[in-house]
Amino acid sequence: MKNTYSLNSLSQFSQSEEQALLEELGMKKNTKSPSELSIQKILGFSKSISVRKSKRHGLIEHHLN
Repeated sequence: MKNTYSLNSLSQFSQSEEQALLEELGMKKNTKSPSELSIQKILGFSKSISVRKSKRHGLIEHHLN
């Protein structure tokens, strides 16, 4: 006998599998964004780093203070 599946049953199956996988891996579904301090630190670092190409050495990274 052939089984037919509806879109709703597929959706429920997908959600139950996702929940089971998250539980098995010990993860939570809630996604949190980084703190404002983390964002500011990353932006500050991106302003202080300089990466340039060199014919002899490839890429040169220079951190400015």
